[in-house]
Amino acid sequence: MAKKKSGKSSDKSSEKRSTGDAARRIWLAGIGAYGRAFSEAQEALKDVTGNTSKVFDDLVQKGEIIESAVSSRSKKMMEKAGVPGFDLDDRISKMRSRLSRGEDVAQDLSDLEKRVNAMDVKLDKILALLSKPAPKSKPKKPTTTKRTSSKK
Repeated sequence: MAKKKSGKSSDKSSEKRSTGDAARRIWLAGIGAYGRAFSEAQEALKDVTGNTSKVFDDLVQKGEIIESAVSSRSKKMMEKAGVPGFDLDDRISKMRSRLSRGEDVAQDLSDLEKRVNAMDVKLDKILALLSKPAPKSKPKKPTTTKRTSSKK
């Protein structure tokens, strides 16, 4: 019977060991996956940085294709909707003209800054005058008025 007891305890310890081994293997697999992904990302980054101008040109080409497809589809949609004269290029040029008004805003801000600075100078002068002590003058004698009695 002693052998059976030792057999059962060794089964439990082997179960614990196999559970611990499985957990460790899962952990190591996760670390390995992270390392693999990291290595692949580094290789992809090397490829992209070596061919940046090619990648950029490819992106520009794809952008032109998408732009033409969107433009033709939008024209068709506007014609179906009955919106006359809708032109994407027109809309883009109008938006650019609105954005170019930023120069006018910059000028307005410059003018406003000048006005605020002028007001600051005037305010400093006023505060300087207010902070000076008032000149001492001779105190005026209180005037006394004679009261007439209202008794008759």
